[in-house]
Amino acid sequence: MLGNTFVLPQVGGDITCVLVNQDVYSSEYRFTNSTDRYTVKVRHSTVKATGVYPQYDRHNVEVVRTTFQVGDVGEYYQKFFFVLEVKPGTTSVVLADAVADKIILSSNALVSALLQWES
Repeated sequence: MLGNTFVLPQVGGDITCVLVNQDVYSSEYRFTNSTDRYTVKVRHSTVKATGVYPQYDRHNVEVVRTTFQVGDVGEYYQKFFFVLEVKPGTTSVVLADAVADKIILSSNALVSALLQWES
């Protein structure tokens, strides 16, 4: 278990989401204030083997920020997630660490470029 809270470090102050649901292979965390709701879902599953590839473990973290309606501006959301698919028993975090570091080291330039449809 990851714990009873999932903290999202954010400019302007951390968002501390509290565990609201957990079963064997998933957890859900939530934070709500007067303007926003943050939902974090952590899920685990397996991808069945095919003729070409063996079975893989799939790990998914999804964060959704829902901004509530204000006046004429309707409710909307932003979503960010990542998925790791690895052979069972894999413990190496090298690839995930490299991607996370790329986002951080680019000072958000990579994500900003994506929002501009750059590829």
